[in-house]
Amino acid sequence: MRKHKLLAAALFTAAMGVGNAALASDVVKMIIPTAPGGGTDSLFRAAARYAEPYLDATVVVQNAGGAGGAIGVGQLARAKPDGLTMAGVWMGPITVAPHSIPTTYGLNDYIPVIQLDAAPYVLCVRKDFPANNGKELLEQLKSKPGHYTFGTDGVAGPGQLAAERVFQAFGAKARDIPYRGAGESMTALMGKVVDIYVGSVPPAVAMVKAGDVKCLLATSAGPVAALPQATTLTTLGIPEKETLLWHGIVVPAGTPDATVEHIADAFEKAANSPEMAKFFETAGVEKKILRRKAFSDHISKEYAELGDLVKELGLQKQ
Repeated sequence: MRKHKLLAAALFTAAMGVGNAALASDVVKMIIPTAPGGGTDSLFRAAARYAEPYLDATVVVQNAGGAGGAIGVGQLARAKPDGLTMAGVWMGPITVAPHSIPTTYGLNDYIPVIQLDAAPYVLCVRKDFPANNGKELLEQLKSKPGHYTFGTDGVAGPGQLAAERVFQAFGAKARDIPYRGAGESMTALMGKVVDIYVGSVPPAVAMVKAGDVKCLLATSAGPVAALPQATTLTTLGIPEKETLLWHGIVVPAGTPDATVEHIADAFEKAANSPEMAKFFETAGVEKKILRRKAFSDHISKEYAELGDLVKELGLQKQ
């Protein structure tokens, strides 16, 4: 009840244009750089809800979609580093977008606090496709360069880059057909508009259970529990080409270290809750905690590798 009263008071104060420092200490803003209602939005809203008791604050969500998440991250980078603003982000606007579109932020404009989860992209085909595992899929693509098409989540998006990393390692070539998300890509696969689906795990699991598709390859080094038949990159001998779609929390550069630790503690406890465990399972992702330096190191490495790939593919910003 107290939190609801504080939230109502905060919204009223903001509307009146009056500051209240005492109240602000109990209200924290989370920027989610995507439109409301999707999988990313739902994940961060759930994480925020279960982190609130450990933050000792009410989390108010502000959706700021556009430019593949770059608009919202730009807002986060410009916010005061007072611990009252954070953002729920994924790899797209952090390690991909800065290479392919103009952005107003860089690696030094935010502090990686904690990574919460990770999941691979999967490559799936219709039942009549002439391949039954990841190696056969790549051999088929290699035998007919540029003949086959694959549907992804956008030009220079994480899905395209995840697939291209694997294709390049085997000298295989296929044509990317960009869509607005996994749902559209799967519809295109079933409608025979594209030959290969490159997207998240949940839509693929549903279609595999229905007997409509076979998922041949995962962009992870390890196996996918929900799709054990998908060939891993370790099996193919290229575990270093792993690309995982992750979600995590960042704050503006300059945020006090003690505050960053407090936020990391709160979200780690939230991620370890039974409620979030159930959410992760339903969402088709696995909990994967990386705190502070480990998360920062991962972002820096991925940023460099995907930047090089974007240049090789000629997709860099002009």
